[in-house]
Amino acid sequence: MPEPTRKLAAIVFTDIVGFTKLTADNQQKASDLLDIQRNEIKPIVESHNGQWIKEMGDGLILTFDTITNAVKCSIKIQEKAKTINDLDLRIGIHLGEILEKEGDIIGDDVNVAARIEPFAAPGGIAISNKVNDALIREADFTTKYLGKPKLKGVGQEVKV
Repeated sequence: MPEPTRKLAAIVFTDIVGFTKLTADNQQKASDLLDIQRNEIKPIVESHNGQWIKEMGDGLILTFDTITNAVKCSIKIQEKAKTINDLDLRIGIHLGEILEKEGDIIGDDVNVAARIEPFAAPGGIAISNKVNDALIREADFTTKYLGKPKLKGVGQEVKV
């Protein structure tokens, strides 16, 4: 078994808004939506040199070697999602150290990305202060401070 690998990565979490209700109302439609999400979003991730780590229910975990690729990819994902019925996404992005093991990732920074995703509006992207700090030099992006929430199970202070 290969040894786990530590590395710095931009971590992206996505979640489909209202998926639980959709599943309760129409399981087949919900299942079809997951297939559509995979088929439409995976090529976008690949075109931005992202790694498709896994699907968790209706959510995705992705990693990128650069913050700009993560943000640009997330923007493209949201643009595509807006053209697909019922694919309303929230996205969270954080920069931090991950431990890669057997195709999965773990670590406090992975938890941060997961915990900030709900702060995004439907169709929006929530980023941590670490991502924002890296984007300050990029004229292409405009950000808005949302607050400094206490994130469950996270051992660091995070601004969103």
